[in-house]
Amino acid sequence: MYYSDEIIDEIRQRSDIISIISEYTALTKKGHSHTGLCPFHHEKTPSFSVSEDKQMYYCFGCGAGGNVITFVMQKENMTFPEALQFLAERAHIDLDAAEKMQGQNGGVNKKALHLEIYKKAARFYYYSLQLKENEQALEYFHKRGITSDVIKHFGLGYAPAKYNILYQNMKREGYEDEDLLETGLFLKSKKNGMLFDRFSDRVMFPIFNLNKKVIAFGGRILGEGQPKYLNSPESLLFDKSRTLYGLHIARNEKHPYYILVEGYMDVIAMHVAGFTQTVASLGTAFTDGHAKLLKRYTQQVVILYDNDGAGKKAALRAIPILRSNGINVKVLQLTDAKDPDEFLKKHGADEMKKLLDEAESHIWFRIKEIESTYHLELPDEKVKFLQEVAKLIGSLESSIEQSIYSEEISQKYQINQDALQAEVKKYYQSEAKSIQAVKAPKVQESLGGGTLPMQLEFLCTLYNYPFAYGYIKGYIGTNLFDEGLIQELASAIFESIEKSTPVDIDYFNNRYPEIKDQKIISTVFMKKDERYDENDLIRKMLTETIKRLNMIHIEKTLKMTSDITEVQRLLMRKKALDKLNIEFING
Repeated sequence: MYYSDEIIDEIRQRSDIISIISEYTALTKKGHSHTGLCPFHHEKTPSFSVSEDKQMYYCFGCGAGGNVITFVMQKENMTFPEALQFLAERAHIDLDAAEKMQGQNGGVNKKALHLEIYKKAARFYYYSLQLKENEQALEYFHKRGITSDVIKHFGLGYAPAKYNILYQNMKREGYEDEDLLETGLFLKSKKNGMLFDRFSDRVMFPIFNLNKKVIAFGGRILGEGQPKYLNSPESLLFDKSRTLYGLHIARNEKHPYYILVEGYMDVIAMHVAGFTQTVASLGTAFTDGHAKLLKRYTQQVVILYDNDGAGKKAALRAIPILRSNGINVKVLQLTDAKDPDEFLKKHGADEMKKLLDEAESHIWFRIKEIESTYHLELPDEKVKFLQEVAKLIGSLESSIEQSIYSEEISQKYQINQDALQAEVKKYYQSEAKSIQAVKAPKVQESLGGGTLPMQLEFLCTLYNYPFAYGYIKGYIGTNLFDEGLIQELASAIFESIEKSTPVDIDYFNNRYPEIKDQKIISTVFMKKDERYDENDLIRKMLTETIKRLNMIHIEKTLKMTSDITEVQRLLMRKKALDKLNIEFING
């Protein structure tokens, strides 16, 4: 999602950073800044500083820094567009209306239009559920213990059996057929080309994005027709592989782990029982996109799929995907219920909580599944089983995990632990070689290599003590700094000092919104080192940095040139730098 600089500026200007950060940590005014305990790491002495003038924050302890948008991104685990939406709603800015204004030649932004249509469709389905003529749909929910409050909380609804009732409703609202068809809510008849509703005689489950906007629907048929469940097709708004049902609610609170279930009703039942960290993929296999989405909010997931063959297979597919994204995985299999909804009705939330807390590791779940395919009373079968288990343990990166599981397995299956660990080591080494073979070489991210901290300290000091610029400007240029953001910061600070004008910090906030860039920007403009109140210390630090950056530049240029005159000039430059150190310190 793209937003213009004007929209971003308006949101940032109307989002007071002091007010917002104060909701996460207590701030005390101290001079021109506010200080408090850092909300990003544990500390006893406040090292977190917020500037009301600059509308920026910086932690001298952990280095976290940025503006109000990046603060929300980090604390709420949001993307840049999500953080903008979050702040826009707080500031009572209609971002959807603003998006419409961004269309070329006054045209309407398609995504904003589709969001508007989906919002109206959700409202239509919700109110249709309340009508007396549709009481069979309401009865469907009530029989499953879903109250009116829960229906409202999840926005549940009903698509009436009339084949084009939603279409007629949308036409009365003035929407064009082309736009309606693009949303996926409607289909076109092959006979007469007329549009009709995709969903008919189905109870409806709105699917929300992380900003609580409806982007799709799932519908369950009332009766025996097929398909039993029908989802919206993928669209401008909806990507099934990157959307999890219930996440818009789950993400509002911190949880020790998330629970992954199969369907809409399971999510709702778990939420009603108090397990609001429950989410589900949407009629599709669990994907890498789902795992990356979960990784933003949790380090651990408990898989709670249906207790059948399909559920077990789905869990076995999801485990390596979650693990490859750095998520610890446990698995809970319910023994006397086909799904979480049924279990909760039989045994209640307390028993579910107990089982969740005792969920087994993904390793033991997989070992049991492997065991079910072998006859362990036969020696040959047991050997094959243990070899497969050793391969599984060998896939673990942690040697501690390997050791613990090897010990447990050797005890359970009465196998010598040394023999098992030798087999594990063989598979582990094989796996390591395979991984090493496909690893691509890392691209050096900074042209200055390890000099980035030095460059930032130099620019920060110059920004806070501009008088020093007059001593050094003949020995420093933007070409000595890393290309991109660092060079732009250097250029802006040099120009600011020469012209006696303030640096346009808003420009950098707009141009470089990413968290990693905002950390650099806040380091330069917020990290004032009080030690440099001593002029000699300032000069020593600036001198050392000038020497280092110039030497790197000279060495690099010497390797690239064969011109004798240029070589001599560079060598003379090196001598001048040595002299600079003496003159600068004594100056």
